[in-house]
Amino acid sequence: MMKIIAAPLGFVLKIAYQLVKNYGVALFLFTIIINLVMLPSRIKQQKESGKQAKLRPKLEQIQKKYANNREKLNEAQMELYSENGISPMGSCLPMIVTYVVLFAVIEVVYAPMSYISSVPKDKISNAEQTVVDCYYVSQAVARDIPEGSDAAPTLEERLADGTNLAELLKGYNENLSDASGISNANSMSDERLSEITAAFEANPGLDEYFNDQTKVSKRLIYRPQLLVLSVAKDYPGIFDHEVTDFCEEFDYTIFGLYLGRYPSWKSVYVIIPILSLVTQLLMMFLSQYFMKKNGGDLGQAKGMMMGLYILPLISFWIAFSFPAGLGIYWIFNSIVQLAVTVGLNLYFTPKRMEVILAKESKKNRRPSIYQMALEQQKAMNAQNGVNSDDDLNDEDIKLSRSERKELERKKINDARAKLVDDDEEVDPRVLEARKRIAEKYGDDY
Repeated sequence: MMKIIAAPLGFVLKIAYQLVKNYGVALFLFTIIINLVMLPSRIKQQKESGKQAKLRPKLEQIQKKYANNREKLNEAQMELYSENGISPMGSCLPMIVTYVVLFAVIEVVYAPMSYISSVPKDKISNAEQTVVDCYYVSQAVARDIPEGSDAAPTLEERLADGTNLAELLKGYNENLSDASGISNANSMSDERLSEITAAFEANPGLDEYFNDQTKVSKRLIYRPQLLVLSVAKDYPGIFDHEVTDFCEEFDYTIFGLYLGRYPSWKSVYVIIPILSLVTQLLMMFLSQYFMKKNGGDLGQAKGMMMGLYILPLISFWIAFSFPAGLGIYWIFNSIVQLAVTVGLNLYFTPKRMEVILAKESKKNRRPSIYQMALEQQKAMNAQNGVNSDDDLNDEDIKLSRSERKELERKKINDARAKLVDDDEEVDPRVLEARKRIAEKYGDDY
């Protein structure tokens, strides 16, 4: 599912890369494009926030009036939202889209060759499998320590006495499951074993290279495309020429930092998680500042704001748990969203928002989902004998259902009597119709 979403995002990133020929800068352009696409949704969210701020006094009155009737409270709030064209869940959409795009970007960051290059899929898959097989064999060689030795000899040392490499690797291959903990490692065919043998024979020191964790990270062995990018630059001969040509030309860096590395506390890459955390904290504080400034209710927005509190911690964890490219994207996204947030709040001032909302209120609106839900709720209440009018006071709410129905009937009768008194020229046919309706339901007339 995520690959389906990643495909169009990868296409956008590919175009951005072709323009600038640097993956880090392309990520920044990609972030700007995604936020421009999301701008209409952000503008709508800004308007929704303005509407809710304007309705805050009415909401407080409703909450006070129906404090003892949760069902009536929800119904009144939904009706108020519907009358003013507000979708309470509308503010969640940008956050949901942010996470969907983020996890799709994870796929793109892990597999730049699949989304950026024009290398055939079968050659990319073969290159990935070559990296995996070389890694497994190198691990087996490193762990096979002869008796009386302090360390495992290299392949060159093992072959110095004329040992056949193919037979040696075949023997290792039979025990790779135990050696590496990978259950499917011993599935290498004889033909594949011959290819790996040729790779090791033609590239002395290849086993030591794959055992160096600073060059070949174990964390990438299950997503090996990033390993292909780095290995191809040091040992291009073990891959197809189309793969090596792309890897030589592909600039997977920003400010000199290789984006395929994992950040750690002991490297300069630690700045990426720290910046990710800081930019997210700035987003949180800025959102709270503008919400308070524009008359928003921070207490009512606790559910939404909880995401803003959690987001900085999530971004910090993500930046440490994935290659640096993802952390860079997260930082870029926070910076762009900061700029968008400031821009929208500077443009949509309270005074300008009043004018905009006044114009929109004059337009005819189709019934919203909340209006339809409200009508459905009223119908259910009518079936259950629950009053749905808004003219009940605090004392009315405390009455039982039967007492409430009786009170409502009395109000209807009083209204009818008042209507007759106030209008002396009522058509006799209308009066007769009212009388029949009253007799039908046993009411006084």
